[in-house]
Amino acid sequence: MLTNVASKSEIKSELEKYQFHAEIHLSENPEEVVLWAQEALVYLGRTAKLIADSQYHKDRKMRSELTDQIKTITAFAPSTANKFVDSLMEEENYLLKWAERQNAAFARQIDFARTIISKAKEELKYTHTTTNG
Repeated sequence: MLTNVASKSEIKSELEKYQFHAEIHLSENPEEVVLWAQEALVYLGRTAKLIADSQYHKDRKMRSELTDQIKTITAFAPSTANKFVDSLMEEENYLLKWAERQNAAFARQIDFARTIISKAKEELKYTHTTTNG
């Protein structure tokens, strides 16, 4: 087992902590947006790591379940066997999906922050041009 992989309980705990931040309503104040974007970049990186860790746990569980359930699985049609094995990894699937969704939410928030910052720059340019020109 890898030593730098977070346990499932550590993953869940960290995702719970980040959930609040993923649900934040962003201000349109450029200074606040810049600060938020800096935080969101950290959360984006952490959730990417949590995705990898969740996938690791899912893969280990799948390997274990395939070994344990091989006789049952071989009696099923391939698509049914896949669904059966997937159903045995409920917690691992949940953590993986949650981490993926948070990662995507932070990526969208960073994109939104970039838009707000660009808008503020254009407004500043326009204001500077009208007052000096």
